[in-house]
Amino acid sequence: LNCSMKVVNRIKDSQEFQDVINTGNKIKFNSIRLFYKKNQLGRARVGISIPTKIGHAVKRNKIRRQIRAILHETLDLSLPYDLIFIPKLSYQTENFNETKQTIINLLEKVGQN
Repeated sequence: LNCSMKVVNRIKDSQEFQDVINTGNKIKFNSIRLFYKKNQLGRARVGISIPTKIGHAVKRNKIRRQIRAILHETLDLSLPYDLIFIPKLSYQTENFNETKQTIINLLEKVGQN
């Protein structure tokens, strides 16, 4: 089984999530918020948090898969950042290309800071 994003590139621990959200920087763009913080690991780590208000588990998992698929294509894993993506309630799973463009824009902004 070839996993698109390796475990070393994932943020799983809720304490780490809270740390990035509370002490990192934040960018909002369209229907996604991105929290990011420089890390000392020399590689990118990604967390995706979907609010339960967005919908039932099937919908939330679809959103998670979409974001992961887009990151698989667009994310430079050598960026030394912890990134947490949180879609807003306005997120639409139908707008895949729009979401892709949003994520590309967010990642470009992280690189500039």
